[in-house]
Amino acid sequence: DARAHVLSDGFEALPRRPRFNWIVSNPPVHNGLQADFRVLRLLVRGAARRLRSGGELFIVVQTYVPLGAMLADQPKLEDVRTLSDDGRFSVWAARKRAQ
Repeated sequence: DARAHVLSDGFEALPRRPRFNWIVSNPPVHNGLQADFRVLRLLVRGAARRLRSGGELFIVVQTYVPLGAMLADQPKLEDVRTLSDDGRFSVWAARKRAQ
């Protein structure tokens, strides 16, 4: 039962392997006072390549961020859902489709 915790500033610094059971992130969605979803989009677009089959992605964002639509647009992710929403922040999850 191998377990590892990997801290990273995006996927670029990581080797192609290993694949992960979970990816957990609270990415920045601002550049100064302006909304900026670039980091979030890179995370969402790259998650399926980094997850094992059936692996889970968990992301915390402010509630106004359209993360549900971003996740739903990813064909290799399924079971997109909000786990928690307190009116300010939402916790989203999605699973990589089994192969």
